[in-house]
Amino acid sequence: MTSVPLHALGWSEAYAQAAREAIAAASPEVRPSLEPGRVASTGRTSMQVWTAGGPEEASLPGSLRHAAAGGRMLPVIGDWVIVQRPAEPPLRIVEVLPRRTSFARAVQGGLTEQVIAANVDVVFIVTTPDLDFDLPRLGRYVAAVQLSGARPVVLLNKVDAVRDVSPFAEAVAGLSPDLPVHAVSAAVGQGLDALRPYFGEGVTVALIGSSGVGKSTLTNRLLGREAATTGAVRDLDGQGRHTTTTRTLYRLPGGGLLIDNPGLRDIAVWDAGAGGSRFGVIEELATRCRYRGCTHRTEPGCAVRRAVERGEIGADLVVAYAEAQGLSPRKSRRR
Repeated sequence: MTSVPLHALGWSEAYAQAAREAIAAASPEVRPSLEPGRVASTGRTSMQVWTAGGPEEASLPGSLRHAAAGGRMLPVIGDWVIVQRPAEPPLRIVEVLPRRTSFARAVQGGLTEQVIAANVDVVFIVTTPDLDFDLPRLGRYVAAVQLSGARPVVLLNKVDAVRDVSPFAEAVAGLSPDLPVHAVSAAVGQGLDALRPYFGEGVTVALIGSSGVGKSTLTNRLLGREAATTGAVRDLDGQGRHTTTTRTLYRLPGGGLLIDNPGLRDIAVWDAGAGGSRFGVIEELATRCRYRGCTHRTEPGCAVRRAVERGEIGADLVVAYAEAQGLSPRKSRRR
């Protein structure tokens, strides 16, 4: 088993303090068997957790699963957890430490979150300059990642297949000030050197994007080995087949960590410090609107539209909020 210092996995003093408090709350006879670890992959009843001793299997006790129904967090990939080391393996996950950021997708029409990864620092939003390219969707991705506290970076993959990528890059760069955009080709290794600086020691990077945009190929290139399964390109639309079905936290040879996510048609990233909702900032602004039931479209005195004009929030985030709430110019919501 390969040992690894916890700080190389993203450990910080904030997590250390939370771990000390969690361990101190346990009974005296249990405390010596408790230690922190980070979730590297998940299953229905078991997970792989990186501890100071290396990767180990850990079980998820029924008591924790039942507690989740009452509002306690279930561990997801990237979480820091407290595990108990019994006399015989596997480890037992007994507590999930507070999350710095939550990476989630919208379910139930965008009104509920499903957390799929935690404690992500940088998000590579992967697209291609072909049929997958959808500027409004990219805008939603960028706005949601910014709201979470993570840093968005857009990757235009498979650029070797187009004659001129500059119109696509310029369109993406216009979504947000200082938004990094990199033209790459994971298949041939083009442009990947520009991505290395994002992977500092302990920094966690997640890949998101539609199925078939080359996330698994990019993962393999960054790792320098065949770790993620890749698929052939479809003749119909030139897109790769969706091959990633599970989320895995990888350690990169030069430092840093990478999460390869299954293809997502649409995602939302929640900021754990903003009340658990990606729309918390809009809901707070809406309380300052001149009219009750403001749709944030054409009404005078709209605080939400003022925030968009000042560049404080993205217009695409407002559109996503309106869609989730069922708002339209002719239909307002009573508050």
